[in-house]
Amino acid sequence: MNKILKFVIFFAALIFAAIFIYPDFKRSLENGINSDSQIFIATSTVDLFVSQKVVTTTENIAPQNTVKIAKPIPKPIPYAAPPVVMNKEVSTKSFEELVNSSIIQLYCGYFNNNNATFSDIARGTGVIINPEGEILTNRHIIFDENAKKIKSDCFVLKSPFPNAKSQKPKIYYTANIVNYPAVEKFSDSFSKDKYYNDFAVLKISSKPDNESKINLLLGFDYALPEDYSVMSPFGGSPEGGENSNKFNFLPIDWDYRPKDGDSLITLGYGVDASHLANQITSTIGKLFGNISADNSLKPQILLIASNATTGFSGGALINPQSKGLVGLISWITNGDEAGKYTVAIFRDFLKTQMLRDLNFELK
Repeated sequence: MNKILKFVIFFAALIFAAIFIYPDFKRSLENGINSDSQIFIATSTVDLFVSQKVVTTTENIAPQNTVKIAKPIPKPIPYAAPPVVMNKEVSTKSFEELVNSSIIQLYCGYFNNNNATFSDIARGTGVIINPEGEILTNRHIIFDENAKKIKSDCFVLKSPFPNAKSQKPKIYYTANIVNYPAVEKFSDSFSKDKYYNDFAVLKISSKPDNESKINLLLGFDYALPEDYSVMSPFGGSPEGGENSNKFNFLPIDWDYRPKDGDSLITLGYGVDASHLANQITSTIGKLFGNISADNSLKPQILLIASNATTGFSGGALINPQSKGLVGLISWITNGDEAGKYTVAIFRDFLKTQMLRDLNFELK
């Protein structure tokens, strides 16, 4: 009799759970899935905050056309990173040390021209990529598309990172233009044969002459002798011997394999609310997709939903796991059909194009 009574009680409990508990559990489960989906979508499509139309030189002082990407709509990146591979750090230095020593600001123009004005200057970001002081940046920063000639007078500036006191950049070096693609820069609309050629190589040359017009035009101070140690192990001092002209640099992460949803860091001298670009800005964004220039389906032009601003041209796309460079920032879309994104040339594609167009091997 006790067994029969226990069975009746157990059976009644099952009926009660089926009627009253399971529907609530199911609704909770469904709500949880919907909530997660909404969070994923939101983090994948964060709009950029841009107070005005973005120009192609990312704070090119001279006015330029706004970049438009109408077609194609960015496609998902076709393959994911190997499941158990963790990206090793590329340097024993901290993230702050790497950024502080290798992310620089570039001003290029015609400073030796007696009639040079502020409107002749292009401003952007650059990345020191090797001990020889070679700088990776965008072609549109150093090339005057209207005059069809290079802006040959380039200067390297830098402010500290982090910059808690909002110190203005100081003028550190002059830089020579090593090479750039001999093609027109990307057009106002999507163009397979032009828009991804936005890269150039410069090389740090010497400390600037105090008579240079850059000081008069910009009003920035020249770097002091003690300032140089952050960029060079010996600060250009003769005591450094063969290392006196060696530079700190940002190593490239050659192991990273991009996949949609990855968190990546964008770095550049972005403008603030007062339209000044006096310090390095660091932002984190989700990798949204890829545009394949040659239909190879390999990652080539990466789209990152981040709040990068005008001034990031020539800046660095960094994998936070390794602290290594994985792409060159080129421009910001203006939000047509493709949406608003920070656009970067992926490391492998950049290496291929630079070797082909410049005979320069990215290492």
